[in-house]
Amino acid sequence: MKKGFTLIELLAVIVILGIVLLVVMPSVTGILNRTQNRLNDEQEAAIINASRQWGIANLNEEAGKIYYEGAEKKYVTIKELQDSGYLEDKSIRDMVDRGEIDSDTKICISYENYQYVYDFNGEC
Repeated sequence: MKKGFTLIELLAVIVILGIVLLVVMPSVTGILNRTQNRLNDEQEAAIINASRQWGIANLNEEAGKIYYEGAEKKYVTIKELQDSGYLEDKSIRDMVDRGEIDSDTKICISYENYQYVYDFNGEC
């Protein structure tokens, strides 16, 4: 008597594995996407925090306008934050599209309700 699996049994196992993959893959993909978005949010928060620290040390406000070393200032770049030691001097990557965030990206600075407001959108 021969021992082994029949073709029908092997096909049944392959079909069951395929169904399991169809059920599991969307969950895994969703978890990865949420993780990448969370990493981007945390990275943006770190950049904003570095901007705040830089602003505390370097900015002055007069009549609603912001000044840095006597000149009006509306933004700080990632490069400026890196050069002054508020951010690590390494490339920053967008975790969603895997592209590198340019070091000339701007963090906009405004003054509202007696406080500085920092906005990381790259356009001021």
